[in-house]
Amino acid sequence: MNTVDEKKDIESTRGYTYAAPMTDIIENKDGFEIIFDLPGIEKDDIQINIEKDILTVTAESSFTQNPDFQCIHKETNFFGFRRSFNLNKIIDNNKVEAQFNNGTLTLKLPKKAEEQSKEISIKIG
Repeated sequence: MNTVDEKKDIESTRGYTYAAPMTDIIENKDGFEIIFDLPGIEKDDIQINIEKDILTVTAESSFTQNPDFQCIHKETNFFGFRRSFNLNKIIDNNKVEAQFNNGTLTLKLPKKAEEQSKEISIKIG
């Protein structure tokens, strides 16, 4: 799986600054797991999209300032994460699963049946 080069790591639209999240990719005989580190993100702030065998994960913070207080110094900004991967037509897009827990998003991407490893036993005489 290759990372799609999207205007490098940082992009700015709608007031958000996007960065590529830290990611681990694990492969086994049945498929892949992609684990994203998304600190400061809530479950409802994550969008997962697969279009033309490109997986894109976008997560935008929904931080809102308390209306009872006036900010006199601000060092934080709205931020988000975005990362895309080419699935190379080997993933069964209809069976992708997502789980989010404590700032960690885990995607399970099963390989299509014809792409899964098969072990062949040898019969002796």
